[in-house]
Amino acid sequence: MVLTPLTKEDLRIIGFNLSKICYITGFILFLPTIVAVLYSEFDTVPYFLIGSAASFILGSILYHFLYTKEEMELKHALVMAALAWLLAPLLASIPIWLSHSMASLLDACFEGISGFTGTGLTLVPDIDHMSRSINFLRHFLQFVGDGIGIIVISLSILGRTEMSSVLAFRGEAKEIGIRPSIVRTSRIIIGIGVMFLALGTVLFTVAGIQEGLDPGQAFFDGLNHAMTGYATGGFTTHSQSLLYYHSLWIELAAMVTMIIGALNFNLHYAVLGGRRSEILRNLEVRVLVFAMLAFGFLVSANLMAVKLYPTTEALFRKGFFQVISAQTTTGFQTVPPVHLMLVWPVFSILILSVAMLLGGSANSTSGGVKMLRVGVLLKSLVNEIKRSLLPSTAVVGGSFHHVEETPLTDKIIRGAAVISLGYLLLFSFGTMITVLHGYGLEDAMFETASALGNVGLSSGITSPAMPALLKVTYMFLMWAGKLEVIAVFVLIGFILLALRRGIK
Repeated sequence: MVLTPLTKEDLRIIGFNLSKICYITGFILFLPTIVAVLYSEFDTVPYFLIGSAASFILGSILYHFLYTKEEMELKHALVMAALAWLLAPLLASIPIWLSHSMASLLDACFEGISGFTGTGLTLVPDIDHMSRSINFLRHFLQFVGDGIGIIVISLSILGRTEMSSVLAFRGEAKEIGIRPSIVRTSRIIIGIGVMFLALGTVLFTVAGIQEGLDPGQAFFDGLNHAMTGYATGGFTTHSQSLLYYHSLWIELAAMVTMIIGALNFNLHYAVLGGRRSEILRNLEVRVLVFAMLAFGFLVSANLMAVKLYPTTEALFRKGFFQVISAQTTTGFQTVPPVHLMLVWPVFSILILSVAMLLGGSANSTSGGVKMLRVGVLLKSLVNEIKRSLLPSTAVVGGSFHHVEETPLTDKIIRGAAVISLGYLLLFSFGTMITVLHGYGLEDAMFETASALGNVGLSSGITSPAMPALLKVTYMFLMWAGKLEVIAVFVLIGFILLALRRGIK
């Protein structure tokens, strides 16, 4: 296979499609001005307007100077998606940086990437005293970036042709299959997200009022946590995460929201359309539930063995909750990071690390390798064992049910294996960099798995004081994990090809 040299038209196609992302980002950064006005935080309004204006200006430059009617090919879509998930967070970091909420510009960029990718690792020194409008922006970034997807929003509003839309979907590592029209699919995904956002807001708000919060504060916290819970993002309005409330009701609301967010959009659509039996038949749901129960049992048993938590309720709220948060890649915590690093047994830390790497469902708001790929690899392993045991004349085939019956082909198995291998390589790279900075192996594995799996649970390594190189490493891992590795490698190949052969 001979790689064709890059052309100026390739760059034009990519740049022109990035202009849409800039426009959408500009609109996203303008909306928090409403919150700023409602809470009389007029000093933050200019920060949002500057960030919004910068996004619209950059989008206009790209649109007018790189305008083209040419359609995207797959290589364009992958590179465009990879660049979009860098460009949008960097633009979003402008108001965060201008608000003086962060210790440095690098920290603001870290926060922007963590927000848009739905990771939830944070470098904010004092979340509890952050202005409400800036705090709202952090949570809103997770909802639009990971809960819905900035490219999905772009397609639903500015989508051009069906082929470009299909390729953009693939570039963002999302499946197709809800409706024949990709633009309509995008709008359905947004509708599902808004519906569950409303449900989550009600659950969190009622739980907050039940715990004695002022209704206004309960609603503000509830809205923000519903956004990040459904987006499996994990940002919270307090530095202690959900531990701040010491509330069983809020933790139960979080569990419901996290699990909903970790399920496939196609599954949501099927169930909402009346196909409720799909929940029990779906391979991915079965693997996800089994993994949660198995990991939850192992962590709870380990914590019980070391007598860390004396009651069943404490084991559920500390052990099992952390497993659900890790498996759904949300990152809500009810255990202080210092306890995870210094008090929790190593076995439980390793189990949580595995859960974070495996993640939730494909085509959901979750990160990680995804349970569908895990299920596919497990079924292929069973088939290989059968081939070894059965006569050579026996034919071993198979299929799996994922919204519809799907043949288990070599192409599907190979795709699952390649993505899994990519995650493993990046996990090894991140762990090595963290260890070289003087952290213990188990803590390095935990924090790396959290960044790469877009989770947000922390053992305490992630902080404003950590080395700049480690911040950049985690930013790279969050970005690569969001794109599910392939788009990152394509972008790197795109750059290397341009350096080697030039641009024609």
